[in-house]
Amino acid sequence: MITNHRLNDEYLELLRQDKIPQGKGLGIKLDDHIRFKEGTFNCILGHANVGKTYWLLWYLLCLSVKYNLKHLIYSSENTVNGIKRNLIELLMKQKVKRLTSNELKNAKEFIETHFDFIDTSKAYELEEFMKEVQKLKRYDTLMIDPHNSFIKPQGINAHDYDYLMATKLRLFAKKFQTSIYLCIHAATEALRKTHKEGAYLGLPIPPNMSDAEGGGKWGNRADDFIVIHRYPAHETSWMYTEIHVKKVKETETGGMPTFSNNPVLFKLENGTYFTCESINVI
Repeated sequence: MITNHRLNDEYLELLRQDKIPQGKGLGIKLDDHIRFKEGTFNCILGHANVGKTYWLLWYLLCLSVKYNLKHLIYSSENTVNGIKRNLIELLMKQKVKRLTSNELKNAKEFIETHFDFIDTSKAYELEEFMKEVQKLKRYDTLMIDPHNSFIKPQGINAHDYDYLMATKLRLFAKKFQTSIYLCIHAATEALRKTHKEGAYLGLPIPPNMSDAEGGGKWGNRADDFIVIHRYPAHETSWMYTEIHVKKVKETETGGMPTFSNNPVLFKLENGTYFTCESINVI
């Protein structure tokens, strides 16, 4: 129950010398705010149809290209065909129908080497899901999209269940050193919070951590918390994705929250991939 004080000595000495190892970055502005760190529990929040899943797939793909990381994807609202298509197009930076047979073959090999997908034809309770994942090989990340993919057991209310889920996922990530990325829908009421002036007059503002379905418990338990926002109905800004970093638990290993009026901007290029300040990571 009580930890050994000596286990902290190395960390404290590295901290004193300003030599704490930094998380993995992508070589872009995002690194100032978010870095990949093993065994962390990360929450991704956004309104419906702003591209949360697509941007997160791009981010995980970048980690594979730069660091050879391996990912396990459970996306109950999407088909495996659709996710693989998106990953291939993100990797190749053009639509599948424009690829040669050899280009498609090479892209498939890369994706199938670095990504595995959990069958979504079956619904899981959280405990069952975690037991099944433990039987698999170790992955660097586990993406769960969305948070309400699991069957809620009888006899527990939604508030307590969400808190239990957040706690168990955080402990799972730490125990198995598999970073979890949990996509969360914003509550419907958050859509009523709109810009009162300016170019985005009447459009929904980026949600806060407390706007997540289930409230602020996700932010309380998360190591890092990201809000993804976009204005799909705006005639000139629809291609820009805003990354608002709301929480970074361990800033010593890299990262810090963004200011509310200064998110990290990503531009969708060619309808298939992202650049950040004109830099293409892949």
